[in-house]
Amino acid sequence: MIRASELPTPLVWIEHWPEESREGQETFELVVFSSYEVVERAPYLGETRAWIGDATWKTLDRTAVELLVGGTV
Repeated sequence: MIRASELPTPLVWIEHWPEESREGQETFELVVFSSYEVVERAPYLGETRAWIGDATWKTLDRTAVELLVGGTV
């Protein structure tokens, strides 16, 4: 997905859970991955594989998310 969507690395992800899925409480989580690298898996076949490191989560409020994405969410 990262390569296909041409997303920048290191990848930063924001998970959003709407009120309906969290018993009436909307949540946002900033997910940061420790690393991103492309590793040659079978160089004789020209194959590579992308690896993403461990994730860490930090709870955010709507205002912080809107500042990060530069708009209303």
